Amino acid sequence: MTSRNRQNLVMDWDEIDASELFERIRADAPPADAERMIWAFEHILAAARIDPVLLDHFAAAAICGLAYRDSETPKAILDQMFRRSVDDYRWENDYASLLPALE
Repeated sequence: MTSRNRQNLVMDWDEIDASELFERIRADAPPADAERMIWAFEHILAAARIDPVLLDHFAAAAICGLAYRDSETPKAILDQMFRRSVDDYRWENDYASLLPALE
């Protein structure tokens, strides 16, 4: 499946109001980390509003940048991120639920 086929055609990126998500991030993270994450989300949303396929490129570029910075491989970076990520239940109930539902 190509990235074009993965794109959610019913998602209206221009209509996303992430303010509730940002409030949750601020409540759950130390202030400096929260503001960095919100800044990153704002930039990702801006890119998705231009072309949602850019999300794939942003993710790949970020992983490669981290690999370079940390003298690791992209796979090692992804493995580390996977271990630190929130579990599926928490994502679906605590974070994704704060964004508009997909049809």
